[in-house]
Amino acid sequence: MRGFFVETITYALGMKRAAVFLDRDDTINVNADLPEGAWEGVKWGDLLKPEFAVLMPGVKEALVALKQAGFVLVVITNQGGLARGGGTSRDVEAVNDALRRKLNESGEGVFSEQLIDGWYFAPHHCEGCVEPYCCDHPWRKPHGGMIRAACDELGLDPAKSWMVGDKQRDLDAGMDAGIAQEHTIQVGPNGTHADLMAAAEEILTEPEGSGGEVASDPKIAAGTRVVLKSTDDAFVPMADGRTREMVEAVARGIAERTGVVIHELSCDEKKIEVVIGVHRLGALAFMAQLRRDTNRWHERQFGTALWSVNKEW
Repeated sequence: MRGFFVETITYALGMKRAAVFLDRDDTINVNADLPEGAWEGVKWGDLLKPEFAVLMPGVKEALVALKQAGFVLVVITNQGGLARGGGTSRDVEAVNDALRRKLNESGEGVFSEQLIDGWYFAPHHCEGCVEPYCCDHPWRKPHGGMIRAACDELGLDPAKSWMVGDKQRDLDAGMDAGIAQEHTIQVGPNGTHADLMAAAEEILTEPEGSGGEVASDPKIAAGTRVVLKSTDDAFVPMADGRTREMVEAVARGIAERTGVVIHELSCDEKKIEVVIGVHRLGALAFMAQLRRDTNRWHERQFGTALWSVNKEW
């Protein structure tokens, strides 16, 4: 999440923020592969028992990386089990609460903040039997009503946002609400990406996704190499030696605070390059934090951001 100083400027200017909208079942948590006990008394797939709330592998790391890069994270989920009489809104919230706890339990450093900014669910189904939910509704995917509501309530811009889900209806809901087709990603066995971690990696490495350019290489023996550099050939953000020293000091401070090991660190007039002992998404999150913190420092000292800013983000 962006720092308080940046957020204050954003709201004052009336700018809307970029978000990643996320399906819930089989995108964030396991659903299709749950044991039979999860479906006692309900239709298969209607997850209404919090004891069966299990995160999919890599989800927490992916969400941390997206959050650290400045995206608002919003879950939108169809919950037709309410229309079918399998449970109530309290059951849906109980599952959501269980997932919240798992996403934030035992957190330290960048893992400690509340990751999901909003949870929306549509209890409707046209084949249901419970009033008033036994109908289609603008909120039910593939309609984009939940996304529109979140954009209005949280100050989000669908044109800058992404939609990630395991079914085509998730992608259709995003496009119905104004998210570009190229910003919709289907995960899972029928998708283009294996899981949320793979989707997050694409989002984070898109050129428009950061103020400076964050480039990364595959893991090497010592860790993951990441480079934060200016995207403007004529711009040398760290021409001043004192600025380079400050950027290095901030990087080492973030590492100490979050428990990340820095194996190598080098800095010149246009970039900082770091090899750190975390996976690729964690490395991208580290550099997003570095970009944000050093921009804040430079704005306080000199009135301008250190790294070039993409105004579309």
